[in-house]
Amino acid sequence: MSRERVQAYLWPESTSGHARHALDQLLYATRRDLGSDSLLSNTTDLRLNPNFFRADVWTFDEVIDAGCWEDAANLYAGPILEGLHLIDGSDFERWLDAERLRREQQHHHALEVLAKESADRGDFPGAVQWWRRRAAADPLSASVALDLMRALGAAGDGAGAARHGRIYGEVVRASLQMEPDPAVEALASSLVTPERSSGVPSGLSTETARVAAPAAADVSASPITMTKAEGTLASAREQSTLRPRRRLRAVRAAIIVFCAAIATLLVSSQGRNTSRAASVAMRANSPNDVPVNTPIIDGAAHRTADAAARALYLRGRAAWEKRTKAGLEDAVVLYRQATQRDPVYAAAYTGLAESYAMLGYFGFGAGDVMFPKAGAAAQKALELDPSAGEAYAVLGQSLAWQHKWVRSEQAYRRAIALVPNNPTAHQWYALLLAYVGRPHEAALQTGIASRLDPLSVQINNMHGMMLYYAGMLDSSVRQFERTVEEEPDTAWVRQNPWVLTNFGRVAAAAGREKQAIHLIEAALVVVPAHPRLLLDLGAVYVLGGKPQHAWAAFARADSAHPHYPAYRGLMHATTGELDQAFAWFDRVSEWPLPALVGLSCDTRFAPLRADARFGAIRKRLKLPPVPARSS
Repeated sequence: MSRERVQAYLWPESTSGHARHALDQLLYATRRDLGSDSLLSNTTDLRLNPNFFRADVWTFDEVIDAGCWEDAANLYAGPILEGLHLIDGSDFERWLDAERLRREQQHHHALEVLAKESADRGDFPGAVQWWRRRAAADPLSASVALDLMRALGAAGDGAGAARHGRIYGEVVRASLQMEPDPAVEALASSLVTPERSSGVPSGLSTETARVAAPAAADVSASPITMTKAEGTLASAREQSTLRPRRRLRAVRAAIIVFCAAIATLLVSSQGRNTSRAASVAMRANSPNDVPVNTPIIDGAAHRTADAAARALYLRGRAAWEKRTKAGLEDAVVLYRQATQRDPVYAAAYTGLAESYAMLGYFGFGAGDVMFPKAGAAAQKALELDPSAGEAYAVLGQSLAWQHKWVRSEQAYRRAIALVPNNPTAHQWYALLLAYVGRPHEAALQTGIASRLDPLSVQINNMHGMMLYYAGMLDSSVRQFERTVEEEPDTAWVRQNPWVLTNFGRVAAAAGREKQAIHLIEAALVVVPAHPRLLLDLGAVYVLGGKPQHAWAAFARADSAHPHYPAYRGLMHATTGELDQAFAWFDRVSEWPLPALVGLSCDTRFAPLRADARFGAIRKRLKLPPVPARSS
């Protein structure tokens, strides 16, 4: 850019001499702070040295030009230099407005292309997620609202489509003082389903319904799936509560951005560890983004003044701790009711996110339904309370399910930075490390989690497994003995099937076949016919030299379970039948996350990982090379 243009942008009301002097001073300070080679200049022009700096807007422009729409959608996180205003009506302001508008339109186009491509492939849940992000970016657009509603309908969520239409209408009336597009209301009306005749929400066990009934008497029984788009279309009361906090964040952002602009915009120095960098954190607009620079504020939104909402939250937590299908489904309903009682109760949204994540993790619900909901609920919690580290941990799980391993690790690291004493953040980070074949690091994280919460059966269970995967069999056995055999309240322990089956696997590796069979059969009483548990039982028989018993045991598995093909393939791998294993792997539409731990870390699958055909699975899962010590 020419020197004269820079002077006109930054000092429009100064004389040419004063503006020229101010620019010289700015250039001197920039070179002093960032290096003498940071700027390239001559008598007429100025430019940043591209060998030293990288700007996120440059990367965005490059991926747009290349047609890399998903990269563009994920890179964009809000208007350029949002909150920065130097001089109203100046050339700089007009230039900045034009740049913001151009990139905003490019972002909208990228989201629409991705949504339409997903629909063309028959991936209607994927199309829903892209249209949700598009609606979040433009919540008052009738055409976008219609496209999202149609996508929800195609994905089988007619109730969600009707709900979005109703919320859209309310927001248009409140914001624009006008009636919404009749087409939106007509489509919403056509999708309304009859209300349930029972006062008990679907999926809530009789016992939980009895306990929750008094608190839920004045709460709608229809479920609410809160997403980024619907969060934008929130009630007037919620918006008024959040507005002061958002203004505070905007002021902070403006101060940071202004300082960054003076030090040359969106700059990061490369190749010098001691150099100072100026950067502008962009806001995250979707559950797929990891806003690693979100400001930390007080966690007031993590609490509630509504006693009934708090009671529902605590009941949801108790149901979640069971880790069974019924327990997790009950937790979803209870957490939903808590958010209906208090729509700005961040902890309840975090609990809802954790419940959806566990339903997808264990295969109790379809992953392509559960994990996007988990990510959306976590994002809602972060909108209400950006210091909610637990919500970042759920984002990590959601991103891991999408095989976005680097982003997942960023989310977990952010979670631990915010809540270093939260055991679940360390526990779930350990899972991510195990997925990508880093069991020793995983064992360190579960060790931290176990020390932080020595009463948690599930955390101590996972620590035992990570010790096993890290090659410390004796320590693993001792960990499970402390968790199971030396616990006086055996009924409490035996409610958790996963600690029993994992102890069974470790006991079998230690040569305790009879004990291993007893433990896994006890787990199967809690979750009958689960293919993961029956794979573990079959492996015990294989270790004991009884492959015929192994297949007789696995024949009890529920072949309709969504994770059955993956575990059937692993069963063939356990018996050494690699051809059959890979044939079953070809049928896997969605790899279960628990299976990825064994796939990457378990020594019994070392022949599988060594097979040339495994490269296709690794590529599909985008897995990094497994360290040699894990195989």
